[in-house]
Amino acid sequence: MSAGKKSGGKKGGGKKGGRTQPAAAVRGLGPRGMAVAWAVIIVVALVSTLGPALLDFGVGVVFGLIVLVTLYAWVLRRIVFGSRVIPRWARVTYWVGGALMVVGGVHAPDAFLALAGEQGTATIAYASTETGSHGMKYKQCWVDLPDGNTEQLPRTGPCPAPNGAHRTVVYAPGGVVAPVLAAKSDLMWWWAAGFQLAGIGLLTTTAVLTVRDPVLERRLWRR
Repeated sequence: MSAGKKSGGKKGGGKKGGRTQPAAAVRGLGPRGMAVAWAVIIVVALVSTLGPALLDFGVGVVFGLIVLVTLYAWVLRRIVFGSRVIPRWARVTYWVGGALMVVGGVHAPDAFLALAGEQGTATIAYASTETGSHGMKYKQCWVDLPDGNTEQLPRTGPCPAPNGAHRTVVYAPGGVVAPVLAAKSDLMWWWAAGFQLAGIGLLTTTAVLTVRDPVLERRLWRR
């Protein structure tokens, strides 16, 4: 055997730091796998930007952003695309779509109450003085609901009326979501629906185009 014989590389894989990588890790997923992965990304993004926001908008924003970053860095870039470079337009549409979904979470409680809430008459119970995590004191209003429970309003501040006053309320049986002193017709459910649908539409469009051609480079606004 000749000393100058060249050693051939292994098929279907690549080397990184002396270790052979699986072919899937090098190339990324094929059309079918990419479509499934995108479906998972969109569903997880929907749940993560709406679910926590039902309980607390601030927590919802932080949690939603963390999930979107994780989906992009770990699922989309490492698994779906592998060694392929994500097109610039796809990066832009992903983050714009994700941002729209986070903004839609602002009125996620309104959307939930519009679908599953009950409308009735609440009685202003009392205002309490609470202490926040940073030691700051704030006012919190509590109301007596038609189902007999006493719940706090989602926004801090003094009560909008004296104790014992009656106000129209939309509430969730079981206290899943904080009650809102408004009629169902006044709930801004369309905000959550509009921004969420816009975000899902943008992510779905990105998914369809990248499944058809993972390295497709095109301008976002072509004249």
